Amino acid sequence: MLKEWPLVAFTIAGQMAVGVFCFLLFPLLLLLSPGTSWSETARHTVLIVWGGTFGFIAIAAALSLFHLHHPFRAHHTLANLRSSWLSREIFFELAFMALVALAFVLVWTGHTRGLFLRAVMSASALAGIMFLVSMSKLYMLKSLPPWNSAYTGISFFMSAATLGAMATAWVTGSPPGNPGSYFSALWTAALFFVASDILFAVLLTPQYGAAGFRPGPSLRPPPRALRRLYFGRLALLAGGLILAVLGMVQAVPGSAGGFGSTPMAAAGQAGPIMTIAFVLVLLGEIAGRFLFYGLVPRPGD
Repeated sequence: MLKEWPLVAFTIAGQMAVGVFCFLLFPLLLLLSPGTSWSETARHTVLIVWGGTFGFIAIAAALSLFHLHHPFRAHHTLANLRSSWLSREIFFELAFMALVALAFVLVWTGHTRGLFLRAVMSASALAGIMFLVSMSKLYMLKSLPPWNSAYTGISFFMSAATLGAMATAWVTGSPPGNPGSYFSALWTAALFFVASDILFAVLLTPQYGAAGFRPGPSLRPPPRALRRLYFGRLALLAGGLILAVLGMVQAVPGSAGGFGSTPMAAAGQAGPIMTIAFVLVLLGEIAGRFLFYGLVPRPGD
């Protein structure tokens, strides 16, 4: 199970990259219409977040090579787009990376008023969503019952939504106590997704959830490490949820404002409580991913 760390890192980093991009995409499309001049704050925020998004997806691509026996032959994974979800996964990952880089360059060079940037942003989001779909379908095989269920797809999209909302709010340094801010809504969305993630884990986690997949009778004793990962994940997510709620309650309301007026202050503005909350949720998602890979025993385990 621990040998799957490259896949854990690849899936978590890739899903967080897609989530971060999409959560910053919506205010750009809704609040900044074509022809609108971007404030320097908005432009700076977008460059920081999209630069981080590109870094996450690039790290994910690099880490995925550690899982290959012959990394220098990785280009062969694109050879079967018609029938292989692995080929599609890599294709959409590379497409998402290229489109995010193009959007970053357009904003960096000041080309923010035309429809072309909006088209590139929308295409990036679509490529990211298809990347998540391909990633999910890759594991949903009939020969692997614990993975061949809605649990796989839902868990991957939940990770993207949860980490995307929290990471975007944390990196932009949004003041959670500002009720008029879009970024205050980001923390609220993050709390909703963390709570939903906990409920989802309690109900649908294979072998451990109340309504999850139940394996057939086996002489092999259930591995204790998986049980520890399951309850550890629940504890980490619950801790992150509680701290995030406390951080929002204790936050001093700032001045109301929209996307362009939210100051860029990185983690310092978000506060240490929110930082710890984000770290706990991230660790909870990592524990859940190790649990996911441990549900299907490998030869020799």
